[in-house]
Amino acid sequence: MTDSSSPFGKRCYGIAALTLAVLLWGSTFITTKLILNAIGPFALTFLRFVVAFLGLLPFALRRGFHPRIIFRPAFLLFGLTGIALGYSLQNVGLAYTSAGNASLIMAGLPAITALLSIPILHERVPFWRVLGIGLSIAGVALVSLSSGSVGGGSLLGDALVLGAVLNFALYTVQGRLLGPHHPALVTTTAGFGAGLLFLFPGAVWECTRAGIPPLRAAAWGAIIYLGLGASALTLFLWNFALQSLDASEAALYTSLVPIVGLGFAVLFGEGIRALQLLGGAMAVAGVWMGHRRAGEHLPSPSVEPARKGALE
Repeated sequence: MTDSSSPFGKRCYGIAALTLAVLLWGSTFITTKLILNAIGPFALTFLRFVVAFLGLLPFALRRGFHPRIIFRPAFLLFGLTGIALGYSLQNVGLAYTSAGNASLIMAGLPAITALLSIPILHERVPFWRVLGIGLSIAGVALVSLSSGSVGGGSLLGDALVLGAVLNFALYTVQGRLLGPHHPALVTTTAGFGAGLLFLFPGAVWECTRAGIPPLRAAAWGAIIYLGLGASALTLFLWNFALQSLDASEAALYTSLVPIVGLGFAVLFGEGIRALQLLGGAMAVAGVWMGHRRAGEHLPSPSVEPARKGALE
């Protein structure tokens, strides 16, 4: 059995956490698409993270969480970027652009995260990881292009999705900064609480304009799943993995989310093409390449001072 206290054991648990997170994330596309017919994007995001926050709160309290840490600048920024702006910009952007365009833009997350992790975290991004990022992006592009869903978007929609990608990249880097100083349950729950502070005005504005949506049992079931499974558990696993893996390495796994989403779409009756299978294989190969000889790559000694300074 792998020793969870050793560097290799921590990496194995981190990789397992990311794999499960990707499987859960991939299921959100079809779920969100179905429920957006009944509720607006701001109200959905707010309710989703209310459920996520309440779901994690009892466990986080046992690990030292206190509501006052939500108001620390580091956690306010954590919730603003990864929760409020990241999910809101993505949901609104999808209303103006196609799913294919959004997938292509979201595929740039590993590259943007790697670019940010170099100056902020002082991470060394090896050449083989750069190749893995490129191969994963190409795989996602092939899946999107072969599906015929690219096009039909707008500059506004694409810009909003790009804004979501930038915020998700910042969230990943911040998670790596906060990881050594707080348990993953605490950072995730505090991020949810801070994000809700910023999401609340948008949800109120949306309900004021469109009215409070009459949600049926199926819609509430979807919201609970998105909150507990696709938010609370998923982002806890993500932040847990960032305690043992580089931000640029972890971000590679986001390339697999559209591939898993395609698999769930097939389960719901949609067809699949040979080029989509090839693109999926390329994305998986890119993630594998990103881990190649990863055991020999340890964070630079200069990372800890950088983290400490960023949290002060």
